[in-house]
Amino acid sequence: MLRAWDGRRLTDLLAANGLADAAEEPFMNDGWSGSELTLLRRGETRFVLKRTSAAADWIVRATRDRALREAVVAAGELPLPEGVVAPYLGAAADGLGAAILMPDLTGALLDWERAIDNENLGRVLKHVATLHASPFAGPDFPWCPVRERIELLTRPSAERYRAADLPVGQRFIDGWEAFDRHAEPAAQDLVGRLSSDAGPLAAALDRLPAAVLHGDLKLANVGFVDDEMVLIDWQMVTRAPIAVELGWLLVSNVASLPEPPDVVIDRYRAAAATADVDTGDWDEQLDLTWIVGLLLRGWRKGLDAEAGTPTGWGATGSDDLAWWSRRAVEAADRRL
Repeated sequence: MLRAWDGRRLTDLLAANGLADAAEEPFMNDGWSGSELTLLRRGETRFVLKRTSAAADWIVRATRDRALREAVVAAGELPLPEGVVAPYLGAAADGLGAAILMPDLTGALLDWERAIDNENLGRVLKHVATLHASPFAGPDFPWCPVRERIELLTRPSAERYRAADLPVGQRFIDGWEAFDRHAEPAAQDLVGRLSSDAGPLAAALDRLPAAVLHGDLKLANVGFVDDEMVLIDWQMVTRAPIAVELGWLLVSNVASLPEPPDVVIDRYRAAAATADVDTGDWDEQLDLTWIVGLLLRGWRKGLDAEAGTPTGWGATGSDDLAWWSRRAVEAADRRL
């Protein structure tokens, strides 16, 4: 299938945005997927050009992203609800991959290493719920497979990354080893079983209604321009139960959330009710949120427990790991 960005040349995309003669400059960023970002200028206006491909980006390979989903979104093929913006200027073919152009949002994006205030957290949850209530794209949209998403950071996946000489592989393995040193045995057993076979978790997720999920809701991917929420990094956009989104939202932003996970969940539920999100069985959704979160980010919780890193709401890393472990184990006893 010809994707919309396949038929556009990068030179045409740049020319359409007044950047035909702009020189590319290095752009410092904390991305870890392998995609390359450069800076371009048009007078005082700054732009970012992102190059992505299966050869460069391990997440593309791990999630079977043959369509290069972020480029598909950048080309305007994902309808979004009012107030939620993918701030792209377009995408074009570039060698064996895609080049994605966007404004430089430095200063607009949230800092995920600093606690977000309660007002802005409320804005995030409101707009995320609006996204979750939005209609699906067409039947051919290349959603990220749910199984690959929930298995992305497990120990077996990390071992494959390390075997491919990817630095992230060792980082994840170090985290899982720290998890094994600090997590309770029942949590170790649960994560070990699901890492070997995530089928029971995938089957439980299949029982719940699916929604449009951004797929990578780190607060560093979120910003505000006037009354709109901008979201970047759509390469794991998926159609799945909201437990997948909420689990990742809670565990990937542990340093910046100002309130404990159960409080944030209560606030999301209120926003979801206002937006008319189809949550299905809320208790089951909640249970799977805890399991997904621990499976995706237990490795980092192990590192935080070992380093004594506090959460944004003031809990110790050890207490946070124990809380998530207890919730996930209890939830698995009910659902898996």
